[in-house]
Amino acid sequence: MSIYNAEYTINYEYRNVLLTHFKDMGEIIDFNKDTLIEFEYKKLNYIYLILNGIVKQFFLDSNGVEKTILILTKGDMFGEITMIQNDYDRVITRTYSPVKVCKINKDIFYNYLKNNPYVYDSILLMITTKFRILMYQIYDKTYLSTKERLFSLLRRLSVQHGSLKETGYEINLNLTHEELATMIGSTRSTVTKLLKTLESEGKITRNGKKIIFHYKI
Repeated sequence: MSIYNAEYTINYEYRNVLLTHFKDMGEIIDFNKDTLIEFEYKKLNYIYLILNGIVKQFFLDSNGVEKTILILTKGDMFGEITMIQNDYDRVITRTYSPVKVCKINKDIFYNYLKNNPYVYDSILLMITTKFRILMYQIYDKTYLSTKERLFSLLRRLSVQHGSLKETGYEINLNLTHEELATMIGSTRSTVTKLLKTLESEGKITRNGKKIIFHYKI
């Protein structure tokens, strides 16, 4: 089956559940756009719940180039792996927009889950959703062409950060061609050319920096 017609689903049903249960459980903090929240190699005894806004998690390669792995939004948590493993953080987290978070202490978090074990289902769904996204990235990098990797990335972003329009899902991120290139392991000029190709094929349309992804192609 062509990558362009393959079925693709991600389950984000956990977001409303986590907001309902944890939005008032910790310290509320506001961050400006392009602010570092957490750094590499730092132990965490707390977890963050995003109340509003978008954050980006990335690695830095040996040349200092960012390699984005996750873009998270309202209802997502981050820091859970480091907190649970009780080891050092391996990613850098920076705000992509103005962000409001709830910073929840580890003991408070665990005590609440102990008294409300049914919430574990949503925690597990959140963690496995992230794992699924990372698996897609590994698969794309291993088996797909650059054009297919870009198409797959846009499809993921349209699911995670899209709003329904008449012709498809508009990705609510003002991603530059350079940012898209670093996310698929390519160059800005190549991404620019491939976006034009995908648009000419009717798979996407562009309105300034906004991209509308067309599903039924």
